[in-house]
Amino acid sequence: MRKIWYFLVLWYLLVLPSCKPAQADDSQAEAAISAAQAPPTPVATALAQFKEVNYRISGSGQIKAGYEEVLLAETGGLLVRCPAANGRHARAGELLAAFDTSSLSLRRQKLEVQRYNARKEFESQLLGYENLLKGKSAKEAEEVRQKLRAATGLSMLDLDLQDLSRELAAATVRAPINGVLADVRIAAGMRIRPGQELLRIYSDQDLYLEVKVLESDLPLLRPGLNCTVQPLADSSKTYRATLREINPVVDPNGMVAIRLQIERPADLLLGMNATAEIRVPRQKGVVVPKEALVLRSARPVVFTLEDGLAKWNYVTPGLDNGREVEILEGIQAGATVITSNNLQLSHDAPVRPEK
Repeated sequence: MRKIWYFLVLWYLLVLPSCKPAQADDSQAEAAISAAQAPPTPVATALAQFKEVNYRISGSGQIKAGYEEVLLAETGGLLVRCPAANGRHARAGELLAAFDTSSLSLRRQKLEVQRYNARKEFESQLLGYENLLKGKSAKEAEEVRQKLRAATGLSMLDLDLQDLSRELAAATVRAPINGVLADVRIAAGMRIRPGQELLRIYSDQDLYLEVKVLESDLPLLRPGLNCTVQPLADSSKTYRATLREINPVVDPNGMVAIRLQIERPADLLLGMNATAEIRVPRQKGVVVPKEALVLRSARPVVFTLEDGLAKWNYVTPGLDNGREVEILEGIQAGATVITSNNLQLSHDAPVRPEK
């Protein structure tokens, strides 16, 4: 009985393993036959082109003005006129606000009477020095006249009138430029203190978008590049812009601020949020649609169509502009690349172009 048991164990160890490879070979052969008999996969195709690669850098930021100023009150008092209003377009020199100047006008009248009397006194005393001035040089004669002006109080009154003229000028607030009024904080009848913020004015024809881009994109940028700007409030509107300025400072987050000057910025407001796209022209290279590039085993692959079969090509991608990818090596211009149903394709899989 024990011999029979040993014989069965020996037969299991020697005979049974020899059957398994045959079964495995049969399974692989059946899989290969099934793959060969599978209908071709329909795929979309495109040609790899040799052309200029346009790289696009995107960013977002806020609309700012080339000229913007907060107007402060140089003097204090009662506002008697205030034509300023939010959103109003003002011309350079136009009156925006006026203070009550009745006390200043009265003070001016008094100073003018005092100056008149002082001048008469100066002229009277000057007559007495006529004979003494005849033998003097022009410089010496002028020194005598200045001493007489000071002695009669004429010099001081002239200075007081100049100071009063400055105060009268400060009693009216005028637009420094052609621009739009905003943040108007005043109205007629209000009492204003010196230094108080009155309103803001900015040039609505000189608007730009400040955008922050990655430090790694900095070598691609230069002033003069064409850009497009889209306000978030109305994405149907697109404005042309030009890269005008690059701030030579990298912030702690690895970002660089750039200025995009907007052409014809009609309907844009100060502080609006907007997105931008900067087009960076590059040298010519082989370009394929972005959909043609897939990852296999963590490596970039592009399938080409050759004689009804999908051919697997490892590639080295370059710039990606969101629609097209530059291929530095792996395929040549003119190759037919597969752009759909390529995620599960294998090498030499049968495919047919979609019509």
